[in-house]
Amino acid sequence: MSSIELLSLVEQYKEAQQLIEAAQAEMETIKATISAEMSRRDVERMDVGTHKVTLKTVTTSRLDGKAIKAAAPDLAARFTKTTTATRFCVA
Repeated sequence: MSSIELLSLVEQYKEAQQLIEAAQAEMETIKATISAEMSRRDVERMDVGTHKVTLKTVTTSRLDGKAIKAAAPDLAARFTKTTTATRFCVA
């Protein structure tokens, strides 16, 4: 592959990335508008046409890694799992 072809692919990648970011921003705006309407109506579920929309509070519990490392560093080290991955980045 020539340098020109590679440059073209990188530019296509960056353009696609920008389109995705713009679409995600639009989705967040739409989501906020729908959520605000559901809150105004004081409902957790709405049937809109053939779609069901829910807005629920979800509670999760997770381990606080920093706190465990501070309180019991030996225990944290025993249960720390190291993984290797390949990261692709175009800047």
